[in-house]
Amino acid sequence: MHCRLYSFGLLAALLLLVVSIVFDKGVVNAAGADDLLQKAKREGKVVMLELGSIGCIPCEAMRPVMAQLSSKYKGKLEVIFVDVRKDNETARRFRVFGIPTQVFLDRNGKEFHRHVGFYAYDEIVPVLKKKGI
Repeated sequence: MHCRLYSFGLLAALLLLVVSIVFDKGVVNAAGADDLLQKAKREGKVVMLELGSIGCIPCEAMRPVMAQLSSKYKGKLEVIFVDVRKDNETARRFRVFGIPTQVFLDRNGKEFHRHVGFYAYDEIVPVLKKKGI
C-alpha cells in the first residue's frame, strides 16, 4: 500500500514538472500586466487574464488549460497569467476576491466575461466562440 501511494506521489510530481515546463513555454507569466494588456489591445486580440498564484492547486490545474488555449488560439487570444501574490495591484484593479479568477477582455480591453475557480477548456471554448473567436 505504501509503495502505491509513493508511486502515485512521484507520478504526480513528475506530471506537475512537465506541465510547468509546457506552461512556461506557452503562456506569458507577468508580474506587471499593463504592457501586455496594452500590446494585446493594439494588436486587436481578446485577452484571457488568469489571476492566480503559483502553488495554488486549482491555479496549477489551469496551467494545461492556458497552454492549450494559447496554442489553439494563437494570434487571436492573448493568455496572460498574473501571480496575485507578487502583483497585488493588478488583483485589486480587476477586483479579485478568490483565485483562480479568469477575466476575459474584448479587443478594446473591456471585460465581457468572468469566472472564479477552475475553468475547464471545454467550458471556455463556447465563451470564445460567442465572442467570434
